[in-house]
Amino acid sequence: MSDEVEMDTKDFRKLLKQIGESADARTVFGETVISGDRAVIPVARVNHRGGGGFGGGGGTSAVHECTPECPPGCEEGAVDQGYGSGMGLGYMISAEPVGVIEVTPEGVWWNPTIDMNRLAVIGAVAGAAVAVLFALGRALRR
Repeated sequence: MSDEVEMDTKDFRKLLKQIGESADARTVFGETVISGDRAVIPVARVNHRGGGGFGGGGGTSAVHECTPECPPGCEEGAVDQGYGSGMGLGYMISAEPVGVIEVTPEGVWWNPTIDMNRLAVIGAVAGAAVAVLFALGRALRR
């Protein structure tokens, strides 16, 4: 009996659709939080990319008798090594918080999250650009 897993294109697309539908702000960050007359709704950016993965396979150790599961060309008593087969798939979903929507009797507000890492990179690039411009200005004055 073989342990091979077969998946056609239709099954693969159905699997990817189910994965995509399961990735939203609720599954990543939780449900809406309600406290008194205030509701906070998390908002996320979900990205789908090739990567990550899962896979499967099977194999056998060395055998000395041919069986129906043996590879093609097996002659009785001639198999000294094991053999195997496998398959794999790569897919990744990433999510990042974008902000929250706050709902109160007074109104609705959008509160974006602040990505400190992104701000640090922007600050470093801006600082480097200013330093280069300053150095060029000094060099041109001489």
